[in-house]
Amino acid sequence: MDRNLTVELIKVPAHGDDVYNIQADSLAKDAHSSLQPTTLLSTFCYAPCLLTFNSLPIDVNIRHFLRSIADARALLSFCSLARFTALGSPSLFDWAGIYFCLSQIKGFASHRNGRPEFWIFRIKLLLDMLPTLTTLQQRKPYLYSPDWLCPQCNSAPEDLNHLWTCPYILPELNPCLTHRSEVIKFRDSCLSSFLSLKSLDISFQTEFSALDCWNYEAPSSSCLWLTRGLLPAHLTAFLNQYFPLSVIYKIISSLLNDFQVKLYGEIWLCRNVLFHAWEESQGISAASKLRGPSTNSFPNTTSPQQHNSSLASVSQDSWISWISSSIIRGGSWISHLDFLRRLTVQPLRISFW
Repeated sequence: MDRNLTVELIKVPAHGDDVYNIQADSLAKDAHSSLQPTTLLSTFCYAPCLLTFNSLPIDVNIRHFLRSIADARALLSFCSLARFTALGSPSLFDWAGIYFCLSQIKGFASHRNGRPEFWIFRIKLLLDMLPTLTTLQQRKPYLYSPDWLCPQCNSAPEDLNHLWTCPYILPELNPCLTHRSEVIKFRDSCLSSFLSLKSLDISFQTEFSALDCWNYEAPSSSCLWLTRGLLPAHLTAFLNQYFPLSVIYKIISSLLNDFQVKLYGEIWLCRNVLFHAWEESQGISAASKLRGPSTNSFPNTTSPQQHNSSLASVSQDSWISWISSSIIRGGSWISHLDFLRRLTVQPLRISFW
């Protein structure tokens, strides 16, 4: 008789004192130490089964498949963060490339890799979580007056984008010119790396250099996105006409890291020295940051940031279409990202016959 079982997958954190997880661990240890098999192999001959996902048969390693589901759902949640959706449609960014670049940031939380501060900087830069004055005004309005502008130039609020456009000039610090110079180096390094792989005519160089993400004069929105580590889709789409995505991601990931190393050392660290000196002049100490608001604090006149999510109309079950497409067409789910496709949710099934 045919039987269909629906399996709901629930990820249980290790060592979380879940009673059933503890029981499963105990049974697994007992079976591992036992000299006798706990199940006769002949049993499986009478219980053939087929695993399906969204009515599609699964013919890959089940552990890898379950990991793919977890990764796909995590990426969708990441893409859905308001800090990203407020920038525009998810199609503006190459999330597969961003995912690859993130996977290359190994051990950023480890204090043994020699550069934990830089890895933290990269993550906070991507997430727009660097402690700029604008961010601090939102977090601690009782310490940082909402009327204060950039301590260096005093001409505009110091948000993330202002870090790269601040007109403040010192012999050792010129954020605007430094950012422009590093964008040019990043662009030229990309161009040299790709031309070293294949001989291309002058039109490739001209069109590549004219891409909006290299517009450092204003700078353009896509240039600021690239600075954060958000790969503009038009950049990789152009390169994909000449090179496979795997090659594109590998080259850009390495050069993006070098680009952000320069921003970290030549802009962010220098800015921090000046910013801490300015904080001291305002009477803001490390101890005062730990204390809560006092009666003499600045009134909180800042309103929380409003984000208009461009993913509001996009199914949060998009990951199902990614996984299903990878089963049908082959390849990793990351190569089948489509935020606009909707599918009816059909859970993982095990069919016995």
